Amino acid sequence: MDVSRRKAAQTLAALAAIQFDAVAQTTAADSDADLKAARDQMRANAEQIAKVPLPMATEPAFRFRA
Repeated sequence: MDVSRRKAAQTLAALAAIQFDAVAQTTAADSDADLKAARDQMRANAEQIAKVPLPMATEPAFRFRA
């Protein structure tokens, strides 16, 4: 069986495209789960912060020094 360099390059390019598509589909599902987890964490953090009373007159420091 004769395989030219051009045919081998086309085959490798097709395999890379198929692999890239498969990886893109799996990362899309993972990113949806990561997004939901991040939103849940932000909601939990906001609830924790809301529990602490903070008067409106309290201002943050203008200049931070270490």
